[in-house]
Amino acid sequence: MKERTIGIEVFHRPPDYDTNLDPVVRLCAVEVRKRLVQYYQSSAHANELRIELNPGSYVPVFSEPPSDAHILQTPLANVPSIQTPPSDVPSIQMLPADVPSIAEPVSQSKRTEKIYWPAGLIVSGLIVVIVALGARYGRQFNKQRSALEEVWSPLLTSSKPILLCVGGTKMATLAGTQLIELQSGADDDAFLQPFANRNDFVPFSDVQVLSRFSSLADAHGQAFRVQNSRTTVSSQLREGPVVLIGALNNDWTLNRTSSLRFHFQRPVDSNPVYWIADTQHPESHAWQVNAQARASDVLKDYAIAARFTDEGTGQIVLVAAGITGSGTRAAGEFLTDEAALKQLADSAGADWGKKNFEVVLSAQVVNGMQGKPTVEAKTFW
Repeated sequence: MKERTIGIEVFHRPPDYDTNLDPVVRLCAVEVRKRLVQYYQSSAHANELRIELNPGSYVPVFSEPPSDAHILQTPLANVPSIQTPPSDVPSIQMLPADVPSIAEPVSQSKRTEKIYWPAGLIVSGLIVVIVALGARYGRQFNKQRSALEEVWSPLLTSSKPILLCVGGTKMATLAGTQLIELQSGADDDAFLQPFANRNDFVPFSDVQVLSRFSSLADAHGQAFRVQNSRTTVSSQLREGPVVLIGALNNDWTLNRTSSLRFHFQRPVDSNPVYWIADTQHPESHAWQVNAQARASDVLKDYAIAARFTDEGTGQIVLVAAGITGSGTRAAGEFLTDEAALKQLADSAGADWGKKNFEVVLSAQVVNGMQGKPTVEAKTFW
């Protein structure tokens, strides 16, 4: 018996419903197992047929009660005594009138009846419990989820911890007479380990977004771990859902978004102007920022906010990345703003929560602080 079959037949779910997002059957099964254990802990039910629902299965298992459960429960003081006849009297079995003799065994049908009619009550009780739980959990999961829950649900309901991968900064330190630049994403950086503690910096803008996302995960009881992009290897991206924070300082963001319609474009020369490219309009550089300009000189920043299933890893990836730090903050704000995500949902059509999406955002910037993000372009697939 399959979880999906029970969900469809008992809880009236559609045939294509997502059992990960709507675990009503599993929740009810856990509750039934708990109540069965509580039921059989009572000595009053020790002699009854056992019904078990093993973990991972939805098929009930019936078994006889344990052998020690058949021990007579009546106190010895209440059992009528049997007098031993005198030695000159022929041996005669002396039994209480209400106790059948050995020659008159209790019929199998009566024994079965004694065992199975309580079992029938148990099964009936289980049906009532399942229906009641189904009604409760059904209402819980049938209610309309918020746009924020739709976006984050694949990450917050995952059985694996979320990897929050933040960008680092390129720092320089003097080692002897050599100037060593810590390169983001280096394959072999063992020679830099003596300097790791003093150079493993994360931009404050990334920390602010990290704080938003980790608080959201913690509020939903979802485990997560935080890593710098420089120390993250490709195998870790296959272990569970991934959140990529930052763009130009996060090589994994550049790598995993490079095949998407909207992606960050590096200049071919020393020109410090970066832009978000659109594969449908490759000639356009409208969404560009001088990445080396002082914060006070950046008047508008651009960012990508996205959620998609990575074809290379098979995992859900969520991206909050701007050309500069103010853009990254704007993307982080957008992905945790119910009103903004609701507008996105309204434009996406039915079942948008199951679709991949990518959004280009812009935000006005004053002295390094961004304003409310505005959607410049979006795509769903």
